[in-house]
Amino acid sequence: MVERSGIAETVRHAHPIILLGALYATFTYLVNDPPAVLLKLLPVTIGIQIIHASTCLGSSRVAVASGNKKKVKSASKGKTEDVGANIMTAFLSLFLTLLIGTPAIFIVIVLLGAPITADLSHTALCAAHLSVLAGFPLVYSYHVQGSKWRDIISLNLPMDEVYGGALGACLGAWFGAIPIPLDWDRDWQRWPVTIVVGIYAGYAVGRLGGLAFIGKTARFN
Repeated sequence: MVERSGIAETVRHAHPIILLGALYATFTYLVNDPPAVLLKLLPVTIGIQIIHASTCLGSSRVAVASGNKKKVKSASKGKTEDVGANIMTAFLSLFLTLLIGTPAIFIVIVLLGAPITADLSHTALCAAHLSVLAGFPLVYSYHVQGSKWRDIISLNLPMDEVYGGALGACLGAWFGAIPIPLDWDRDWQRWPVTIVVGIYAGYAVGRLGGLAFIGKTARFN
């Protein structure tokens, strides 16, 4: 990978802390009114993801683009154009993620046992959060390259923070569903509170794991 700027490194390390902090700050309200809080938290998460993607995940494309620029252009102008291009790519990737990823994840969640006739808004918003955390960075980094997505689905993609975060979020959602049917009679067992917590926690842990095992595959072949 290319050299990372100080700003990119700061954003990279602060990113999971800010996400978990936002979830922690709203947790009590999330337990009391899941759909309302998930709806308010979603744009915050989207903003955090866009900043992270355009600052950190676009660095490799920035380096390639900068190498092809004419020398007569100033470095500051080049950086401004690159940042603008990354932000535009982020918004296009977000649009594709919400348009395609959220409905697909919604269907998967329902097939795995989510309520069909009730709490549809809860399920839809849960799917949107998983889509933004797990799917958006993948779409931003790999676009719609068929070979890359085959590797993603078959767990053959080399590990990095993007893929690690996606796997972590999905596993977190899976494990987060475990407490819901247990007969503990706790408010925080309300659908889909524990799944959302699992998604955010799994995403943060997965990103760290992706950086720790960078270059390996999920199957560790």
